[in-house]
Amino acid sequence: MVQHVLREKNTQADLLLKLASTKSRTGNRSLIQGLVKEPTVALCVTRADIVPSWIDVITDFSENGKLPDDHKTAKALRREAAKYVIVQDQLFKRGLNQPLFKCLRPDQTDYVLREVHEGCCGHHIGGKALARKLVRAGYYSPSMMADSHEFMKKCKKC
Repeated sequence: MVQHVLREKNTQADLLLKLASTKSRTGNRSLIQGLVKEPTVALCVTRADIVPSWIDVITDFSENGKLPDDHKTAKALRREAAKYVIVQDQLFKRGLNQPLFKCLRPDQTDYVLREVHEGCCGHHIGGKALARKLVRAGYYSPSMMADSHEFMKKCKKC
């Protein structure tokens, strides 16, 4: 299974790569190597760590058939959920011009906006252009346009 590692968390991956590629006793001087004689505690991430978002409502309905108690809201959810598909535990929105758009949680939206706006190919473009660029790249969030405008207000270089 392949897992995407965010840019700011890549230092750990680089250290692990260095550790795996060095022979014991010759060692890499930038790393401290040692043997652990007793078991270590593993980090366990649960669903409670993730702030609930719009994705959870659609995913719960698609996977478990969970509907709200209100008849009107349930009917609207059925209609809205028909526009989405789950592929390998990831929610995608069906598009007209592109096959699928990857749905983003609010924290992911902020990260993607920052990467496109300020990243290596960033041009510090305006809010509408930034949102359209993300849609062309295959991302979707119902609040993409509003989020991009909020992001632009926070940008100190623009």
